[in-house]
Amino acid sequence: MNLDYIEVTQFTGKDKPNLEYLQREAFYPNAERYSFQGCKKIEIWNFPERNQLSIKGSFPYFLNGHNYNSSTEDWKEGIDYLSSCLNLNLYLGLIEAFEFGTIQEISFPENAFLRNHVKIQGMEARSYQKGNVLTGKEFLSPSLKVKLYDSNRNIKQKLEKPIQEEITRLWGWDREKHYIKLENHYKKPEVHFRGNLYLHEILSPEFQITLQWELYKTYQKIMKTGNVILPEKKADINAGTIPLIILKELESVYNFNTEELLRAKLKEISEELLSPADRKARLKILRENLKKISTSGRSEFDISELLKAKIQQQDNTDTPFIYEKKGEEILTQISKI
Repeated sequence: MNLDYIEVTQFTGKDKPNLEYLQREAFYPNAERYSFQGCKKIEIWNFPERNQLSIKGSFPYFLNGHNYNSSTEDWKEGIDYLSSCLNLNLYLGLIEAFEFGTIQEISFPENAFLRNHVKIQGMEARSYQKGNVLTGKEFLSPSLKVKLYDSNRNIKQKLEKPIQEEITRLWGWDREKHYIKLENHYKKPEVHFRGNLYLHEILSPEFQITLQWELYKTYQKIMKTGNVILPEKKADINAGTIPLIILKELESVYNFNTEELLRAKLKEISEELLSPADRKARLKILRENLKKISTSGRSEFDISELLKAKIQQQDNTDTPFIYEKKGEEILTQISKI
């Protein structure tokens, strides 16, 4: 689990940033757009009249060319380097937006996983497809965007072969397996966390732990299907039971009772088409088919336990970014920048 994309605003005051290491991209009436080249570019906006600099991009991509995995030490290296080039202390920058997420190996195809993650109560849901293949979903509120997408597809299509080989060597990525990316994109962190956040704060061990458990809790809020136990006999999975299987999966998500819904629909059909005896006969068949279907309390596509295990493992193995000796704060480490 790690930070990825970030937007930081640095107020320069009387200090003038050093822009000579940047590549000039465009000029506007009140702004200048630059880029800083690493493995991938970081975008930098200069607003001279406001004494303000904005940095936008992914430090994992900037440093390593991918976001499969990155540590707080990677972030420190990238921020130190960029701070020294700009002659500014970027750790004091105000966070405007950022992403925190993880890539998780799963035991089933990515599109099946995505199809069975339906909605988060009170958030808008969006789906993304490539042709007929479902590749991603988003759940949106004014301050937060939750993203689920086919990570394996991105790695294969967007990363060059040497980087694919590197993440295989370092972290065991296997192109034949299935991987999903889960992200919390904090669009308005000051609203979500009820106060301004600064770069040095979100890199602290305490805040990293907060972000890990927030990601886990967000995932738990996603309503999932896939909790139906299929009939054991092939004959019981027929044209009559398959639609009922889908309805039973959707019951808990949309809060309805399948049998009551079917009974109500039969009552709506006029007696000219179906006599009372016809309705009774059809309801009997429906009830017989429903008896063939049972549900478990949890979706087979639920990866909550895998995420929890990853958090617990990371808590035990991560090296803290902030040195705790003598209660030193992060700012003392970068005072020489």
